[in-house]
Amino acid sequence: MNTLEYNANTQINSGWHAQAAVKGNFFNQTFNGSDFSEYSSAVLSQQDFDVYKSTGTQWWIVCSTLPSFSGSIKASVNGNVGIGTVTPGSFRLAVAGKIAASEEVRVFIAGTTVFPDYVFDPSYELPKLEETEKYIKENRHLPEVPTAADVEKNGMSLNDMNIILLKKVEELTLYMIEMKKENELLKSRLDKLEKKK
Repeated sequence: MNTLEYNANTQINSGWHAQAAVKGNFFNQTFNGSDFSEYSSAVLSQQDFDVYKSTGTQWWIVCSTLPSFSGSIKASVNGNVGIGTVTPGSFRLAVAGKIAASEEVRVFIAGTTVFPDYVFDPSYELPKLEETEKYIKENRHLPEVPTAADVEKNGMSLNDMNIILLKKVEELTLYMIEMKKENELLKSRLDKLEKKK
């Protein structure tokens, strides 16, 4: 058969669609219906199957009523888990597609990451706005913030970006406090001038 979908439609049930293929000799292992962590020969897409199908003659096709290759199947490579992909690379979890959470997503920061509370330390030197303005004119992005080209090429760490953005918000807060003090000083001087008239 040329495609997994064709196999699924003609050999099992026309309402079922191919999600993965597994080499038959691995089917003596426990299978819970969606987790292929123990299967070294699981493929989760037609493209992957086309690449690997010549490595064995007996493949089992795993189907469901979901659309073809919906990403409902998981695969594990060296302990790294892929959902919708069999190539998670160095990531502990790689997802090819969108991720939704109904409650929250929590990130625990490693000990090497410095949270930007240091911005509020009295010894912290707040960047001069003139220097920031010059940097923006020359580089077209904020200092420490990756460029659009960098993000497009390498992606971005949500952890790192949240820390950068928090630092910028903290710096903005300090700028606002300084500006308020300057405004109050100017207002006081104006009031004195008005009284002298």
